[in-house]
This record gives sequence, structure tokens and C-alpha cells, in this order.
Amino acid sequence: MILKKTNIPNFLTITRLIFVIPVIILFSLLLENKIGTTLALSLNLLFFALAMLTDYVDGLLARKWKVVSTFGKLFDPLADKIMITTTLIFLATLNLTYVFLVVLFIIRDLVVDGSRNLMAAKNISIAASIWGKLKTVFQSAGILIIFVVAIANSELQFSNNLNYDLYIFLINIIIIIAYVFSILSGYLYFKTVLPYLFVKKK
Repeated sequence: MILKKTNIPNFLTITRLIFVIPVIILFSLLLENKIGTTLALSLNLLFFALAMLTDYVDGLLARKWKVVSTFGKLFDPLADKIMITTTLIFLATLNLTYVFLVVLFIIRDLVVDGSRNLMAAKNISIAASIWGKLKTVFQSAGILIIFVVAIANSELQFSNNLNYDLYIFLINIIIIIAYVFSILSGYLYFKTVLPYLFVKKK
């Protein structure tokens, strides 16, 4: 089957959603001690990196070819959030990131996405801010860093020479910065939509 140019960005978005499946399987096998830590983390690093690469490429192609679609507008950010949130949940389960940060990320996204849907029902479109995009970039970079450091540590055990709490803090600095961007973008979004919340649909 030959994909039409107009469908390639959407195909990449769907591919990113499919990548979530092996990530869940690998983390589940790791938690059940049916696969080694280094192998599981390495494969998940590969899937996550490929997913983020498809995100960059499909956005680039959609803009270059001017084929931005309704499907892409809806599912592109959704695919990002599913992949990032799924990965963060399992990293938290492995005590490689902070549970409270993951919960706060999820709550923020649910509230913002819920209000965005409410605005859409009122035929009001609010463009994503640069801070929201920075949040996604820093989340992705932070997750990649956690993977790389955790893989290295599983072999070298250098965290034995550090206070474990300090070790976790250091590998999560980028994720913490992403949370700052998350709060800032959420605040600016609600500041923008607040006047429209009680406006009747036109």
C-alpha cells in the first residue's frame, strides 16, 4: 500500500500511538521480573525516542506540505500525552521519578483538555502557547535523560556513591522544569479562557 502525501503525517501519529503498546508490555514484564532491567529500559528508550521522532517528523511534514488535518490536530497532541504519561507512570512505579509530579501532570492535562473541549463546544478555539510546547519538549528530554542514566546506572551502579534521594532529584531536574512550564501554560490558558467559560454557544 502506497501512502498519499496527505496521509503520511496522520500515519506517523497512529504509529506513535501503536508504540505505546510495546512500552506497556515491556514495563509490565520488567515489573514481573520476566525481563532484565537494562534490556527493558533500553528497548523502551528506543520506542520512546522513535515516538518522539515521529512527532517531530509528522509536524514538520504537515506544515511543509500544508496538510494539517482535523485528525492531526486532535490526535497528534493526544498521542504525545498518552506516550509521555504512560512512560512517566511506569518510571514512577520503578521509583525513577516522583509520583506526585506524575499525578500533577495528569490532573493539569485533564483540566486543560476538558476546558479546551468546552471551548470547542462553544466554537471558540484557543491556540496552544509556547509554554505548553516547552512543557512537552522538556518532558520528552527529561524522560530520555532518566532512561539513559538509569540504563547506565543498572550497569555501573554509580548511584551507590550518592544519596539516593539526591540521585533521583538530579535525574529529574528537567522533568521538574517541565512541571514549571506546565503550571505556567495552564495558568495562561485559563487566564485566556476564563472570560469565555460562561459565554453561550453562538
